[in-house]
Amino acid sequence: MERKIRIFHPGFDIGFYLVVCTTLVFAVIFSLVYPNVILEQGLSHRIFYLHVPVAWVALYGPILSFVFSLVFLFTRNLLWDRLAFTANQLSFLFAVGVLFSGPIWAYSAWGVPWDKTDARLQSFFILCISLVSYFIFRYLVPAKSKKAILSAYLSVLCAVSAVLTWGAIRWIENPGNHPGSVLGKGGMDSDMKQSMWLGVIAFHFLFLFLFLVSNRSEKIQDIRSKLKSELD
Repeated sequence: MERKIRIFHPGFDIGFYLVVCTTLVFAVIFSLVYPNVILEQGLSHRIFYLHVPVAWVALYGPILSFVFSLVFLFTRNLLWDRLAFTANQLSFLFAVGVLFSGPIWAYSAWGVPWDKTDARLQSFFILCISLVSYFIFRYLVPAKSKKAILSAYLSVLCAVSAVLTWGAIRWIENPGNHPGSVLGKGGMDSDMKQSMWLGVIAFHFLFLFLFLVSNRSEKIQDIRSKLKSELD
């Protein structure tokens, strides 16, 4: 019996890919040439237009994974486990980007790559550790059903870490150099706001594109595993 994998139309893939590439390239070039230079930080502040959008996207992944995991626990449909796994994969990818871009910006601007007293930085590091733990435990459990159930509960831990990281920027006052929330402030110039929001849109497109591609890859792997078990 012939089996088909339902995917999006190739035209959609190509069109969405072009949109992602165009917005990313335009966002990067725009952030390099359009906003005024902050005198206190020099050109190093331009990494802000990469660092903030990547951090935002990294925090969305565990929340999405938490929602997908809840649906899985109620339905026991492995589709939702696959979606949760994909969301955490991308969250970890962008979180690593934050851990690299943050110290580069901090060292160039303030001479300190990592402020150990800043709860916001430490909470983001804990989020990364939570995601690593998620992948380790998932790898150690061979049975699919048990793996999915354990992963669902670990997704709760990752989501809590993401919420605490988001809240640390707003709820905790720190004497360090790390800036506060960029939302709700009137001190940011219009050119900086435009560059930041353009970067946010571009990286949201990138997240969605990678989510679709990664989920499709996981789906193909699942089908291959089922076919292999049937042949054996």
